[in-house]
Amino acid sequence: MKRISSRIVAIVSLVLVLSVAFGGKAYAASECPQFFDLGDQVISVDAGATQEVWLYAKVAYNYYIGNHTSKGTYLECASRRGTEYIKVHIGADEQVKNVFFYFYPAEDPYEHYGDYASLEVYVQNIKPAMADPAAEVLKTYAGNDAEFNAYYYYVNYPDLQAAFGKDADALKKHWNTFGKQELRTANKIK
Repeated sequence: MKRISSRIVAIVSLVLVLSVAFGGKAYAASECPQFFDLGDQVISVDAGATQEVWLYAKVAYNYYIGNHTSKGTYLECASRRGTEYIKVHIGADEQVKNVFFYFYPAEDPYEHYGDYASLEVYVQNIKPAMADPAAEVLKTYAGNDAEFNAYYYYVNYPDLQAAFGKDADALKKHWNTFGKQELRTANKIK
């Protein structure tokens, strides 16, 4: 009798452990997870590459891309209910490090709930925005040192390109006056 009861306890314990380990369902970052389930909530994709992500949508949906800089950054998806692999495309010229894709229900009455799921893409191997080839002269600027390089400072910040152009002295002055305090990067491609 003692043997039978200890086997029953062992079987019940095993069933409980397995149900806890495999019974959970991972939902996407969503205020209302009954609409979407993503295979991954966060992925890494190289600039210029594509990656597939599994998506289960219980309703037809629309998607919105958050902050991004490339026309080559988009999704290939069916936007209908069901299971599919969506293709995440990241443009080769993408400059944003974290791109978010938001999924919203597109069926009445759910589309008015404000619920969404999100997929965050860490963009890897971002290539710096191509600077004007004439900016190469900034690499040999006499004021360059370990902390400041006029070429890197120019390439890293489009606002400085527009404000100062390829005037290395003006870039150095901006770095000393404002750039350091703003924690800008002037000694490498960011």
